[in-house]
Amino acid sequence: MPKYIDILVVEDDPLVSMNYVDILEDAGFNVFSADSLAQGRRELSIKDFSLIICDHDLGDGKGTTLVAELKNSGRNIPVIYLSAALSSVLRQIEELPLVKKVISKPVLPQDLLDSVNALVTDVALDIRTDKYQGLISEDERDTLLDVFKNIT
Repeated sequence: MPKYIDILVVEDDPLVSMNYVDILEDAGFNVFSADSLAQGRRELSIKDFSLIICDHDLGDGKGTTLVAELKNSGRNIPVIYLSAALSSVLRQIEELPLVKKVISKPVLPQDLLDSVNALVTDVALDIRTDKYQGLISEDERDTLLDVFKNIT
């Protein structure tokens, strides 16, 4: 599968963030990082992401704030929530509409990759089918296909 998927990692621990970024970049993903809610908001204001990996306890607030802001703005970006929060908190987070997976920290690299790959398979299919929509009409597409058939 092509890995032209842009992922935002929102994690305030620099070593943890660097670890996630390294794992995902080694797997071929385009990875951006933010160390706070504020920086996550900035990244989201300038770029469209296919997936967000978000921590719960950030220096300037909770990851659930970012998830709620995304939902309220109509941006339906899937979220993998990685946290060392209490199980009762994580069960509540699982109910949030954009949160597709909740993982307790620490996470093994392969578990992180498996979770990301499970989600980006669906995202990549959406990207492949939507990326070039609107460039040509269905009639133009059919005409071009007919031309190519006649050439060969």
